[in-house]
Amino acid sequence: MTVSSKQSKGKQRNAKTPKPEDTMDEDEQEPKPPVSREPMSKEPMSKETSKEKLGITAALKETKKLIQGTGNKFKLKSKEKEKDRTTRERKAPSPSTPSGEKTEREINPNSNPNAKMVAAIKGFCRYLLNMKESSLSTYFDERLAKYTPTNCTFSEWERNMAKNRSKEYKVSDASRVRLDIAGKPAYINASHIKFDPTCSEFILTQYPMKDTIHDFWRMVSQKKVNRIITIFEPYVDEAIEEFNKVPSLISPAPVSVLDSINGPVLNLTEKSQTREQIMTVSIRCDTNQAKSSFFPLFTDHYMNLDNWLINTRKVEIDERNKNWMSLYTVEIVAEECSEASYIRVFNCTTWPWKKVPNEEKKLLALVRAPFKDESPLVAKQDKSEPIVVMCDLGLDRSATVVLTTVIIELVLAGKTPDCDALFKKMRDQRPNVFTMSIFYTYAIRAALFYLKMKHKTMGDPGGEEVNNMITEALNKVPFVSKK
Repeated sequence: MTVSSKQSKGKQRNAKTPKPEDTMDEDEQEPKPPVSREPMSKEPMSKETSKEKLGITAALKETKKLIQGTGNKFKLKSKEKEKDRTTRERKAPSPSTPSGEKTEREINPNSNPNAKMVAAIKGFCRYLLNMKESSLSTYFDERLAKYTPTNCTFSEWERNMAKNRSKEYKVSDASRVRLDIAGKPAYINASHIKFDPTCSEFILTQYPMKDTIHDFWRMVSQKKVNRIITIFEPYVDEAIEEFNKVPSLISPAPVSVLDSINGPVLNLTEKSQTREQIMTVSIRCDTNQAKSSFFPLFTDHYMNLDNWLINTRKVEIDERNKNWMSLYTVEIVAEECSEASYIRVFNCTTWPWKKVPNEEKKLLALVRAPFKDESPLVAKQDKSEPIVVMCDLGLDRSATVVLTTVIIELVLAGKTPDCDALFKKMRDQRPNVFTMSIFYTYAIRAALFYLKMKHKTMGDPGGEEVNNMITEALNKVPFVSKK
């Protein structure tokens, strides 16, 4: 191989060598000035020229010494100023950081992305560990249970008693959901629940009554809802009298379109059906089911509510939590529309009335379902769109789901939740939520249980200290999961 060929191959290799990717460290470094190299002259110097150059060289050396001395002093001063400036910047809070809060660099010098979350977990645990009371249940009974919102009016609740399941628990005028029917305001027993802007928005409501099913779906349509969590227990929930008369309301096994006589197989990736398609392909619900359930329980069954069509397109079982939750894809065709919109319903029919689940993971399944769910027809949950959560009266089981969700959201965002403030915020918007301490304490326990699992996946931020804090905090909550 010739020298020229070797040189040409070397040039090709250099051309193929990729440039290193830009990094923050490289961006912060000051670029070095290019070094210029002048070619050495090969011409001989004369004696006079050499003497002149020697004299100039000696003068330059003296000048260089003076410049270096002055430069060193200047460099020392500039370094001291730079050091002072850096120290002041570290001490001074960032303009975007509220006073009294530590910056991320102060929390963790290495700027660990999980540092804020770990700090929030610790703050949440201290809420329980700093209690003088022996348990969270005692704390709730003594400090929170008697809280009532001030300056609340309930005039619309009083004027619409026939639309309320309870004659005792009121709905605030300020936070109630307002419907529009033919250009006129209308009432429904439902309340907006809003927190920090970084948290999801909810609507807490009672289980729809025979005469309010139409109002319920109107609310879902007008408020742009695409996720609904339902919690009830047939035959047991005393506030839902209809269940005692209709034995078919136990959550059914999914009915496959292939095994039914409902007509052709429907592809869920298709466009939404029209009103005519639903009425020709699906089966209309029988009278009993339409009176007691607010949506059809079987695949390709529909109900007609004063020219509003509610059609169940698909039924699925949550394989990880069998006999706990079923997932429904429901079509809604409003009176003034021709095509359907889609809603996901997470239907839990085995949460005991006035009790809590025997495993925290069951509550967490309901909490995480709207955010983890992926459906080909329903868009992913957005925090600007409210999630409807209902139980018999919309006060206890549904409030437990909401509080657990918000605590987890805040901690994951690196914010320490103020649980007392969250509780009062919920009561300000829907008075009488958490009528029993077991629901408030169970929400706290489920959030801790989730964060304990989350902490394990984070590697080792905070180490054994954080794990021990969570374990001690769980001991403050008088519930132990049954395995």
